[in-house]
Amino acid sequence: MLLAADLAAFRRDVEEAEDVIAMSLNRISGGDVVRGAWGTEVRVGQTFWGFAEQAYPGGPRTSTFLAGDLEQELSEAIASRVNRLSVIDRSAAQDWVDAHPEFATMIGLIDPQTATKMYAGMAAESTRAVVDGEEEAWGTGPLAQLFAVAPFAIGTLNGAPATARDEFNRETLRRVLADSTSTEEQRTAAEQTQKGLERAQESSPDGTVVQLVALELPDDGGERDMRAAISVGDLDTARHVGVMIPGMDSSVAVSMDGLVGNAVNMQDAHVRIGNAEATATVVWMGFESPGADPLSQEFFAEEHLAKKGAPLLVRFLNGVDVANPAAETTVHAHSYTTRLATYALGSSQFGGAEVDHLVMYGSPGIAESVRTVDDLVGVPPDEVYSTKSVGDQLEIPLDDVSGVPGYVDDMSSTGDEGQAGLAEVGEQWSDVRGEDNVDPNDASFWAGREPNVFESDGVLGHSADRTKGSDGYWSRGSDSIKDGARITAGRGNEVR
Repeated sequence: MLLAADLAAFRRDVEEAEDVIAMSLNRISGGDVVRGAWGTEVRVGQTFWGFAEQAYPGGPRTSTFLAGDLEQELSEAIASRVNRLSVIDRSAAQDWVDAHPEFATMIGLIDPQTATKMYAGMAAESTRAVVDGEEEAWGTGPLAQLFAVAPFAIGTLNGAPATARDEFNRETLRRVLADSTSTEEQRTAAEQTQKGLERAQESSPDGTVVQLVALELPDDGGERDMRAAISVGDLDTARHVGVMIPGMDSSVAVSMDGLVGNAVNMQDAHVRIGNAEATATVVWMGFESPGADPLSQEFFAEEHLAKKGAPLLVRFLNGVDVANPAAETTVHAHSYTTRLATYALGSSQFGGAEVDHLVMYGSPGIAESVRTVDDLVGVPPDEVYSTKSVGDQLEIPLDDVSGVPGYVDDMSSTGDEGQAGLAEVGEQWSDVRGEDNVDPNDASFWAGREPNVFESDGVLGHSADRTKGSDGYWSRGSDSIKDGARITAGRGNEVR
């Protein structure tokens, strides 16, 4: 009976949300002309649907957008569901969670501001206690219940404290590793994540805080559907936060252990440049990365994966900002994810994030909607930086795209120059597809400003990691990673 009542309440939540959306739809008309509630034409972009709101008749009109309404309604409905799961009978809550495994992937849609308030309210009603003679855990209240039946509800909650997300995500990780019914994809991703956590701890100075700040391991997901983010350093108290986003052919299941090494290297770079302020570096693998098979259709990254990943990055960054508003945040994007990051920081429907600094490494071209630095409305134009190694600027003569596979196979097999020229090949491949992606290292991108383009001495190719004959952009002690640390610390004026 409790489960039936619970489902009925959820159905009412959905129906109420649908009613609100339907009311919004009734106020707009199709085509390029949008009319407000009183029939007056509202000037909006041709690619948007919207309606005009007035606080009172005759008052100023504010254009809003249906997508925003839908997002807000979803946020509130999902938050309501989490609140309900935290207080109803525990067995009924567990039954509902078991019947709706897809719900775990929806928590990230909750608005970070809402999430912060929701978590604070739950924490005030919960108590911690020593469990089984070991360390403290949530013993009573809403957080104790969610820890028992749905740890993902806090672990993936953008806007919740990183310490809480870490505790709940580690419980999810423990369960996946202990569950004999976990899929091969889940287990592989979980094992890589566990190795990443261990590597971060073992490779960092004693006392370093390591936090698992995102984890999604859907039981119906493939290798590239797994998501995770690990912070080296305390994300709740850091004065400077760096978010590193790896390029193509990255995944939690294959790469997480190695990717964490990049974050460790960045933390080490802060020490090398003498930055004594508290820092945290996150490796964010919260998106689907394109594969690197030169014969596949997505090689060198079709635009849709960047557009798909950008809103996920927006939510994560907004969550970091809400949870630690005193921190300065820097996005470090390598290769393909310079495209994803510029969508997230641009003014298109895929944007909405705000950061203090952006650093792009080895870009094969950025978001199509971003033509100049001024289009990056989510970051100050003077705090945008880019670098491309000498080897990465090598232009490979291609009569047609059939030359790409052989070139990539050759460079991948030798590795001596870290796949030199791949950024240029990526630009050519985009041109073949009819895409127009600006190179942030070109003077035109800077719109008359002095370009913030710095050299990557010692990097001969495209790789983020060190190769046999070359530093990588993010390899330990490289000039480029030290410059990245300087920019993160607010010392961009020192970058060459």
